[in-house]
Amino acid sequence: MFALVILATGFTAITKADVRFVSGRSALKIPFKLYNNHIYLQVGVNNSKPFWFLLDTGAPNIINDGNAKTLNLKLTPAGQTSGVGENSADVSLAENVSFTLPGTVYKERKVAVVSLESVEECANEIAVDLQGKIALRKQPLKGDEHQPIDGVLGDAFFKNLVVEIDYAAQFINLYEPKTYRYPGAGKVIPLELTDNHIYVRAPLKASKQSSVNGRFMIDSGSMLALILNRPFIEKNNLLPPKEQTTAFDVCGIGGYSKTQIGAIENLQLEKLNLGSLVTVFSQATNGVLTRTDFDGVIGNAILRLYKVVFDYSRKQMILESTSKK
Repeated sequence: MFALVILATGFTAITKADVRFVSGRSALKIPFKLYNNHIYLQVGVNNSKPFWFLLDTGAPNIINDGNAKTLNLKLTPAGQTSGVGENSADVSLAENVSFTLPGTVYKERKVAVVSLESVEECANEIAVDLQGKIALRKQPLKGDEHQPIDGVLGDAFFKNLVVEIDYAAQFINLYEPKTYRYPGAGKVIPLELTDNHIYVRAPLKASKQSSVNGRFMIDSGSMLALILNRPFIEKNNLLPPKEQTTAFDVCGIGGYSKTQIGAIENLQLEKLNLGSLVTVFSQATNGVLTRTDFDGVIGNAILRLYKVVFDYSRKQMILESTSKK
């Protein structure tokens, strides 16, 4: 089986972007497609027809290299990047790129160009349910059912805007950070912003064990609920017995990576008890999931339970309940 997590690191090109709203200081109700727990937006590039872009806090802004060539972007080689896969991927840079969404034009001085073909293929081979459970499709999606991944709106996009995601209604709102004021009653979760990624501190409880504290990356580019890095698993003896897990591969930038899928008893974000979660236990020997500066990844199978506001300027994420109770 395969699970998709984009998660690209080792590449930094964030600059102060030029954000222009058609009206006022916001762009509201920009529609998206929620497919396999991924957020897909229609985005024009340099006044092109719309392409399908993932909205991903765990990656930089990316244009798929095939689309970059179609758009005749001038590319400069910029080394390599890594992701959840155990290999590296080549990166180029495109300069002075504009992204157009309804009500907004967003211009970035430097944008990463990476091949996303294998990531797209993986995303169309699997099905993920609301809890993050994974199943391999009997046949890969083709034709109109096949979902392209033409690019990624990532960390630079989030750093220059306040982004509100309404998963239930399937639209986002964008706001100018200086004048933004949150009007709701959602739970404010403090964020740590390091290397352009966002992290939360949270206690995790595995079955029959005491709680352990972890530092988790918030990754809207992950279709899963929770991934734990291998060093964190081994340090705290978190891997369930073999009969309680299933071996499978996750995939993303850098290819594939070995894992076991099982469950934990509870994860707590501030005072929000998330309960038992489908959990991916990394068995990687290389790549992002072997790092020790953070302990795992919280993905969209959790985030989609809420209306979520990402406010990097104030180093906070707000989770607003969508329950009708």
